[in-house]
Amino acid sequence: MCLRLALVTGCLLGLLFACGPQPTATPVADPLAGGVLATFDVVGEQFKVWVTNPVTVQQLLDLQAGQSQANIPNGRIFAGPGAGAHNVPYGWHLDPVEIEMAEMTIELCDGTPSFVEDELDYFVTTVQRYCPWSARLVAIEDHR
Repeated sequence: MCLRLALVTGCLLGLLFACGPQPTATPVADPLAGGVLATFDVVGEQFKVWVTNPVTVQQLLDLQAGQSQANIPNGRIFAGPGAGAHNVPYGWHLDPVEIEMAEMTIELCDGTPSFVEDELDYFVTTVQRYCPWSARLVAIEDHR
Protein backbone atom coordinates (compact mmCIF):
# COMPACT_ATOMS: atom_id res chain seq x y z
CA MET A 1 0.00 0.00 0.00
CA CYS A 2 2.81 2.44 0.87
CA LEU A 3 4.55 1.69 -2.43
CA ARG A 4 1.36 2.38 -4.38
CA LEU A 5 0.80 5.64 -2.46
CA ALA A 6 4.40 6.72 -3.13
CA LEU A 7 4.01 5.99 -6.86
CA VAL A 8 0.75 7.91 -7.12
CA THR A 9 2.17 10.84 -5.16
CA GLY A 10 5.30 10.87 -7.37
CA CYS A 11 3.19 10.86 -10.54
CA LEU A 12 1.00 13.69 -9.29
CA LEU A 13 4.01 15.79 -8.32
CA GLY A 14 5.58 15.12 -11.71
CA LEU A 15 2.42 16.30 -13.48
CA LEU A 16 2.21 19.37 -11.26
CA PHE A 17 5.76 20.47 -12.10
CA ALA A 18 5.43 19.57 -15.78
CA CYS A 19 2.30 21.67 -16.19
CA GLY A 20 3.46 24.63 -14.10
CA PRO A 21 5.15 27.72 -15.42
CA GLN A 22 8.37 26.98 -17.26
CA PRO A 23 11.45 29.13 -16.82
CA THR A 24 12.17 31.22 -19.88
CA ALA A 25 15.65 31.30 -21.32
CA THR A 26 17.32 34.66 -21.45
CA PRO A 27 18.19 35.41 -25.07
CA VAL A 28 21.92 35.51 -25.67
CA ALA A 29 23.25 38.32 -27.83
CA ASP A 30 25.02 37.16 -31.00
CA PRO A 31 28.70 38.12 -30.52
CA LEU A 32 29.08 38.13 -34.32
CA ALA A 33 26.10 40.38 -35.03
CA GLY A 34 26.71 42.91 -37.74
CA GLY A 35 29.06 40.84 -39.87
CA VAL A 36 29.65 37.61 -41.73
CA LEU A 37 31.69 34.62 -40.66
CA ALA A 38 33.74 33.22 -43.53
CA THR A 39 35.33 29.76 -43.33
CA PHE A 40 38.44 29.13 -45.39
CA ASP A 41 40.27 25.91 -46.18
CA VAL A 42 44.05 26.06 -46.50
CA VAL A 43 45.46 22.70 -47.68
CA GLY A 44 43.13 20.69 -45.46
CA GLU A 45 43.08 23.06 -42.47
CA GLN A 46 40.16 25.38 -41.81
CA PHE A 47 40.06 28.75 -40.08
CA LYS A 48 37.36 31.38 -39.73
CA VAL A 49 37.30 35.11 -40.26
CA TRP A 50 34.64 37.45 -38.90
CA VAL A 51 34.18 40.39 -41.28
CA THR A 52 32.32 43.61 -40.54
CA ASN A 53 33.81 45.75 -43.32
CA PRO A 54 30.99 46.16 -45.91
CA VAL A 55 33.40 46.26 -48.86
CA THR A 56 35.01 42.98 -47.80
CA VAL A 57 31.64 41.40 -47.06
CA GLN A 58 30.68 42.15 -50.68
CA GLN A 59 34.03 40.77 -51.89
CA LEU A 60 33.29 37.52 -50.04
CA LEU A 61 29.79 37.29 -51.51
CA ASP A 62 31.21 37.94 -54.99
CA LEU A 63 33.83 35.23 -54.45
CA GLN A 64 31.18 32.77 -53.31
CA ALA A 65 29.08 33.58 -56.39
CA GLY A 66 32.05 33.00 -58.71
CA GLN A 67 32.24 36.68 -59.65
CA SER A 68 35.69 37.35 -58.17
CA GLN A 69 39.18 35.89 -58.25
CA ALA A 70 40.22 37.59 -54.99
CA ASN A 71 40.41 34.47 -52.83
CA ILE A 72 43.14 35.44 -50.32
CA PRO A 73 41.97 36.87 -47.00
CA ASN A 74 44.54 39.51 -46.08
CA GLY A 75 44.36 41.11 -42.68
CA ARG A 76 46.08 42.26 -39.55
CA ILE A 77 46.53 39.38 -37.10
CA PHE A 78 45.87 39.58 -33.37
CA ALA A 79 46.26 37.12 -30.51
CA GLY A 80 43.10 35.47 -29.18
CA PRO A 81 40.38 33.53 -31.04
CA GLY A 82 38.34 36.69 -31.71
CA ALA A 83 34.75 37.74 -31.01
CA GLY A 84 32.59 34.85 -29.91
CA ALA A 85 35.76 32.70 -30.03
CA HIS A 86 34.99 32.37 -33.75
CA ASN A 87 38.44 31.09 -34.74
CA VAL A 88 38.77 28.32 -32.13
CA PRO A 89 40.84 26.10 -31.99
CA TYR A 90 43.35 28.75 -32.99
CA GLY A 91 44.62 31.40 -30.62
CA TRP A 92 44.56 34.18 -33.21
CA HIS A 93 42.14 36.09 -35.42
CA LEU A 94 42.15 38.71 -38.17
CA ASP A 95 40.89 42.27 -37.70
CA PRO A 96 37.21 42.21 -38.79
CA VAL A 97 37.27 45.80 -40.07
CA GLU A 98 40.67 46.04 -41.74
CA ILE A 99 40.54 42.68 -43.58
CA GLU A 100 40.38 42.66 -47.37
CA MET A 101 40.29 40.03 -50.09
CA ALA A 102 43.24 39.96 -52.49
CA GLU A 103 44.31 38.15 -55.65
CA MET A 104 48.02 38.40 -54.75
CA THR A 105 50.00 39.21 -51.59
CA ILE A 106 53.58 39.07 -50.36
CA GLU A 107 54.92 35.66 -49.37
CA LEU A 108 55.89 36.72 -45.85
CA CYS A 109 52.32 36.49 -44.54
CA ASP A 110 51.53 33.14 -46.21
CA GLY A 111 51.21 29.86 -44.30
CA THR A 112 48.81 27.30 -42.94
CA PRO A 113 46.67 28.09 -39.89
CA SER A 114 48.63 25.60 -37.80
CA PHE A 115 51.94 27.20 -38.84
CA VAL A 116 50.60 30.57 -37.74
CA GLU A 117 49.53 29.00 -34.43
CA ASP A 118 53.00 27.48 -33.94
CA GLU A 119 54.68 30.81 -34.77
CA LEU A 120 52.05 33.09 -33.25
CA ASP A 121 54.38 35.55 -31.55
CA TYR A 122 56.32 36.02 -34.80
CA PHE A 123 53.15 36.58 -36.85
CA VAL A 124 51.58 38.98 -34.32
CA THR A 125 54.66 41.07 -33.56
CA THR A 126 56.79 40.89 -36.71
CA VAL A 127 54.72 39.92 -39.75
CA GLN A 128 51.52 41.49 -38.32
CA ARG A 129 49.39 40.02 -41.14
CA TYR A 130 48.07 36.70 -42.37
CA CYS A 131 47.40 36.05 -46.06
CA PRO A 132 47.27 32.35 -46.99
CA TRP A 133 47.83 32.03 -50.74
CA SER A 134 46.05 28.69 -51.07
CA ALA A 135 42.93 29.80 -49.16
CA ARG A 136 39.64 28.54 -50.53
CA LEU A 137 36.32 29.95 -49.29
CA VAL A 138 34.13 27.06 -48.13
CA ALA A 139 31.28 28.76 -46.23
CA ILE A 140 29.73 32.06 -45.24
CA GLU A 141 27.40 32.56 -42.26
CA ASP A 142 25.54 35.87 -42.40
CA HIS A 143 25.08 37.51 -38.97
CA ARG A 144 24.00 40.93 -40.27
